[in-house]
Amino acid sequence: MSKQQLEQFLDKAAGSVSLKQQIDQCGTDNACLVALGRENGHTFSAATVSRWQRDHV
Repeated sequence: MSKQQLEQFLDKAAGSVSLKQQIDQCGTDNACLVALGRENGHTFSAATVSRWQRDHV
């Protein structure tokens, strides 16, 4: 579920210049990305972000 939430958040970000900028400001801080996701209605953990990055980078 958490991975699906992360992917939905990233899809949402792909269509939003403002959200992309906020994600860029997080840099490598996965906790920042988790907080940003939560602010936008998506729940996922920093560990989920790390696993997603490992699998997609």
